[in-house]
Amino acid sequence: MTRNILAIIFLLATAQFTDAFAANRKGGQQRKKNKNATARTNKGFGAPPPTLEETLAKFRARVPPNAESQECPCGTGKLYGDCCGPLHNNPRLCLSMTDVLRSRYSAFSWRLINYVMETTHETCRDYREDRVAWAKDLNKSGMFDSFDFVNLDAGAEELSLENENEGFIEFKVTLRAREDTPSGLAGQETVVTERSRFLRDDSDKSWKYASGDVRSDVAGLEGATLNN
Repeated sequence: MTRNILAIIFLLATAQFTDAFAANRKGGQQRKKNKNATARTNKGFGAPPPTLEETLAKFRARVPPNAESQECPCGTGKLYGDCCGPLHNNPRLCLSMTDVLRSRYSAFSWRLINYVMETTHETCRDYREDRVAWAKDLNKSGMFDSFDFVNLDAGAEELSLENENEGFIEFKVTLRAREDTPSGLAGQETVVTERSRFLRDDSDKSWKYASGDVRSDVAGLEGATLNN
């Protein structure tokens, strides 16, 4: 397999990474409807559509046994119960951009789909009012199931000079292709770099992910922005 073919395959795989561990791009094409929408039916009879909770319950996760006492996936060296665990239970506790970044990394690592949605700002192009459809899309193709999460290297927080409720972090994520990926890719690592934009809710001071520019170290794609 040539380096060009590898680059194309990795580009397709890492395209999921666009926008800071966000969801599928389809969300940006959806019109906004009821904020608390889950699923709908046009019929006045038959079984009701599944709720978000019922939908999420059918998805598999990667949370290990006794997660609270395990090392947190985000790489701080702390136990999950003392690090991203409380944030996953209450996204409103994300009082810094770094909180959002690290907790979303852990959420993708352990496949916590609802948390990814909860920490996506409504102005993000990935945001969808229909949470059931959004969750299904994430479960199908947005959770990096072909990769292991190896490392998160987060840079410093940068507050906007124009808006005190806007900020940025540049970071790198290392992914390793799993053993059941196509021949020639298993075990290989790729590094994705992103400069993410975050917005703060002025009422409770919690932060959410809003957008990002993504780059990869794949041969032939170095430095190119992948999500224009």
